[in-house]
Amino acid sequence: MLLLNVRKTVGFFLTVFAFYSIVIGSSLAQESNTAPKRELISGGWSYHWGDLPKNPVTGQWRDSTVLWKPTTSPSDIPGRTDENIVWLKIDLPTKAWRDPYLFINSVDLTFQAFQNNQQIYHFGEIDAEGNSQFEGWPWHIIRLPDDYQDHPLYLRIYSDYPYIGLSGAVAIGDRFSLLNEVYTRGIMGLSFILIVLLVGIISTIMGSIKKDSSTAISTGLLSFNLAIMMFAENELSQVVWFSPLNWRYIAAFCYFLIPVFLSGIIIAWLKDKTPKVAYGVLVASSLFVLVVAALSAFTEFNFINAYPYFDVLFILLVLALVIGCYQQFKTLDLPGVIMIFGILTLFISLLLDMLSAHNLITWIGRSGQWGLISFSLASLAIYLVQDWKQQIALAALTEHLEAEVEHRTKELHSSKKQLEKLAREDFLTSLLNRRSFAELATTELSKAIRFNRPLSLLLFDIDHFKDINDQYGHNVGDLVLKAIASTTKETCREGELICRYGGEEFVILLHATDAEYAHVLADRLRNAINNIEIKHNDLKVAITASFGLVCLDKPSGFEENAERLLERLLASADKLMYKVKVSGRDAVMVSDLAPDTTSVR
Repeated sequence: MLLLNVRKTVGFFLTVFAFYSIVIGSSLAQESNTAPKRELISGGWSYHWGDLPKNPVTGQWRDSTVLWKPTTSPSDIPGRTDENIVWLKIDLPTKAWRDPYLFINSVDLTFQAFQNNQQIYHFGEIDAEGNSQFEGWPWHIIRLPDDYQDHPLYLRIYSDYPYIGLSGAVAIGDRFSLLNEVYTRGIMGLSFILIVLLVGIISTIMGSIKKDSSTAISTGLLSFNLAIMMFAENELSQVVWFSPLNWRYIAAFCYFLIPVFLSGIIIAWLKDKTPKVAYGVLVASSLFVLVVAALSAFTEFNFINAYPYFDVLFILLVLALVIGCYQQFKTLDLPGVIMIFGILTLFISLLLDMLSAHNLITWIGRSGQWGLISFSLASLAIYLVQDWKQQIALAALTEHLEAEVEHRTKELHSSKKQLEKLAREDFLTSLLNRRSFAELATTELSKAIRFNRPLSLLLFDIDHFKDINDQYGHNVGDLVLKAIASTTKETCREGELICRYGGEEFVILLHATDAEYAHVLADRLRNAINNIEIKHNDLKVAITASFGLVCLDKPSGFEENAERLLERLLASADKLMYKVKVSGRDAVMVSDLAPDTTSVR
C-alpha cells in the first residue's frame, strides 16, 4: 500500500511540475513579449592586448595612441600570448532606452567598465601592477550614463585563466526588460532544480522502503548534489545571496563530486558484483577533490584552474565506469539498461557543457540541466521498474498461494471427509461401525416414536465363520465379509442403516417398515447370501447366515426413550438369532417386542 501511494505521489508531482513549467513558461514568454525590447550586441568589438598607456598628469587612460584591432567575438579574442589584461572597445547601439543598462552574462575573470574617461562599473579589484584574483562568475547589469551613445564603452578585463573576455550574451536595453529575461531563465532553472530535488527525495524514500538503504542514500546524495550545483549556477542565486565566489566554490566542488557519488551509486546497485573499476573511480575522483581543496586552501593555486583538468578526468572516469560495469549492468535486465541510459545521458550533457565552455562547439542552452534531470528520472525509473516487477512477482506469488491454499483446502476437506468416513465406517466392509449405527439408529427411533411409524431391526450372523477362516484362511474370510456387505447393500433399500456389528455379525435398521415387508426382505437377503459365490482352489465356499428380526408396529406405545428402546431391540434380535443357531441355522426368526410372541417361520 505504501509503494502504491509513492507511485501516485510521483505521478502527481510530475504532473504538477509539467503544468507549472508550461504555465510559468508561457506566462513569462508572454510577459517578455509585452516588455520593452532589448538588443543583443554581437559585433563591432575592437581589442587591445595589455594595458593602455596612462596620462601621467591626469592618470586617465589614453586609447588614441594604441592600435585597436577588430574581433568577431568578445569571448574569442585572438593573439593572446602571456598577457593577463585585454581591453575591449565598442560603440553601443543608439536607441531611445528609457532606463539604459548593459547586461553581460559572465566575464573571465574580473573587469572594469569605462565611458568618457569615467569608471562606471567594476567587478573585482585590479591593482596598480595589473593583477587581480578570481571573484566568481556572476551576471552583470551595468547602469549606462544618459549620454552613453556619445562615447565608446571600454572594458578592461583581467584573467590568469586559460580564457579571457566576455562569456555568453551581451545585451543593451531597459533595466526591466533585461532583468525580466534574467528572472525568466532563473525561474525556469528553478523548475529543473525542484524536479531533480523531488526525484532525489522520492528515490531515497523508495529505496528506504525497499530496505536498500545504501543505494537510497547514494542516489539521494547525488540528486541533492546536482540540485545544489544547479542552484549555485542559477541566475537567482546571486539575488538570494550576492557572493559569486562562494557560489562558484559550491558549484565547482559539487561538479567535482559527481563521479564520487556516481561510482557510489554503482557500487550500491551492483553490490558483490561491483567491478574494481568502480572503486578505482571512487578513489581517483575523491583524491582529486581533496587535492584541489587542499591546494586552494594552502597555496596560491586557484580552484578554477582545476576545471580543464577535471573535464579530461571526468571523461576518462565516466567512460571507464560505463565500460567496466557494462557486463554487470546487463545482468540487471531493464534496470541495468535504464542505469546505462541515465549515466550516458548525464555524461553526454556534461560533455556538451564542457565543449561549450571551451568554445569548441556553439553554446547549447540548458543541455547540462536536461542531462541532470534525465539522470535523476532514470534513477527514479529504476525503482519504479523494480516496484513494477515486484508487483508482478507478488501477483504471481499471490495467485500461486491462492491456488495452493485452494488445493490444500480441498485436500483438507477430502481428508476431513475421509476421517469422518473412517470414524463412522468399518474399514473392511465400508458399512457403518457400531458407534455410528447407535447414533443414527437412535435418531431414527426417535422419529419413529414421534410420528408412530413402524420400524424393524434385523440382526444376522454368518454361520460357521470360524470354520471358514480355519479352512480357507483369513483372506477368504475377509472376502466373505466384503461379499456379504455388498450383497446386503444391494438387497436393502437406499437409506437403510446397515452396520457390521461385530466380527461376523451384521445389523440392519429398516425405517418405516412393518413386520410383513421386513420378513420378505430378510428372506430375500438370506437367499442372496446363500447364492454368493466365493471360490478357493476351485472349491466353492458355502455361506449361510442366521437372522433375528424384531418389529415395532406402533412405537409410540412404548414409554422408553430411543436409546433404551434400541437396546431392547438389539437384545431381542440377538435372542432370536441365537434360537436360529440352536435350531439349525440358515433361517429367519421374527418377533415383536411383546413377550411370548416369538415364532419360527
